[in-house]
Amino acid sequence: MSCSECPAEVRPRADLVRMTFSANLPGQVCALKAGVKVEVGASYVVASSDGERVGRVLEHEVPVMRPCAERVAGSVLRRAAPGEVSRAEELALVARDGLRFCRDRARELNLPMRPVTATVPLDRDTIVITFAAEERVDFRELLRDLGRRTRRRVELRQIGVRDQAKASGGWGPCGRMLCCSTFMTRFNSVTIRMAKAQKLSLNPTRISGMCGRLMCCLAHEANEADAARKPSKAR
Repeated sequence: MSCSECPAEVRPRADLVRMTFSANLPGQVCALKAGVKVEVGASYVVASSDGERVGRVLEHEVPVMRPCAERVAGSVLRRAAPGEVSRAEELALVARDGLRFCRDRARELNLPMRPVTATVPLDRDTIVITFAAEERVDFRELLRDLGRRTRRRVELRQIGVRDQAKASGGWGPCGRMLCCSTFMTRFNSVTIRMAKAQKLSLNPTRISGMCGRLMCCLAHEANEADAARKPSKAR
């Protein structure tokens, strides 16, 4: 996503691919390791901050916002072997069971949190569960219960509401998939001033996204609105 100091521009990148790690979640932008060639629809091993994961390529030469630096979900290492694909499918069942148990147990404990995603990497004996919460959560009992359930080391990681929308995916009021779950690789600040400059309705329901915050497209279009107001130079 472009900030207000640089022009917003979407360009396809040959070194970026969009991959999905779950049939129920939107794709994430990943970088290609030098020399790795990909095929849309095929499965590849990706090195992420949570460990190695197997994902399926949805799109190659992904268009992303330039020139701001990207924050990719991981680096594509190699094409996944059949054994790695089978193992990833088994671990996906473990992750789904862990996420379901986490949601049910958090509800039983009356914890003010919303579990969002669960990941079990190929190369680590851990399960990483992300959750959204508006306040500090004491999840020590939940952590112990999750450890006994999954028999793995458990990491509970709090994320913001915009990251929750990015992970969950959805459709914006424009009728298209959310910007954050398609071509955006980072979040920048969006201000009410941008809506005022574009002479948009300041009704919160009209300028807020699925996350409840100001829509990211307000920043995308801010520079175009500024350019339209400037008088063109005479030739």
